[in-house]
Order: sequence, then structure tokens, then C-alpha cells
Amino acid sequence: MYTITTAGDSGRAAFFNAVRAAIPLDPPVVSSRSLDALSDSLWGGISSTGDQKIAIIWEDSSRFSEDSPGEFENACSVLAEVAESLADRTYTAGQPKQVRVFVSRE
Repeated sequence: MYTITTAGDSGRAAFFNAVRAAIPLDPPVVSSRSLDALSDSLWGGISSTGDQKIAIIWEDSSRFSEDSPGEFENACSVLAEVAESLADRTYTAGQPKQVRVFVSRE
């Protein structure tokens, strides 16, 4: 289980920092510019773990979603795409993972 928190901050940099602090990334992502790079890095980091069932919990997304609705939508899309592709046998060479994403709006 991985818990991300944006600690009341909003915007792309806050989301990248939260992910970098909580979830394994491979390769590491040093900037906050590319959502595609973050998606690839999340995929690589999570796929390299030995865990077959993974939960990603974003605890405090309400301020983020209110202050940066577009970035919030992009962030949720990245998490959903990673979860979906890791469940695909084709993309994972026959070793899919069950990834569930929970976004708390409190």
C-alpha cells in the first residue's frame, strides 16, 4: 500500500512531490514537467515490486481538486492509466498486477 499526500498544496509540482515521496519510481523523475515521464516511471517502479496487489491512496485531494481542477484530472488520469496497464497481461509479459487507486476528497 502506498499513501500519497499533497499536504494541502496544489498544482503539478505538489502531485509529483507526493508521488516521489511515497511510490517507487523507475527511472526516477526529477522534474515536474512531463506526466508521460511520471506515468512511465510509476509503471516501472510498481512493476518491479514483488507485490501482486497494490493500493494507492491519495488521502487529501480535496484542496488540490478545488485549486487545480485540470491538474487534478490529469493526476487521476495518470494513476488510472498506470493501474489499467499494469493489469494487462500483454503489457506485463503475462505477470499482471492488481492496482487499486483510492482518492479521498476529505
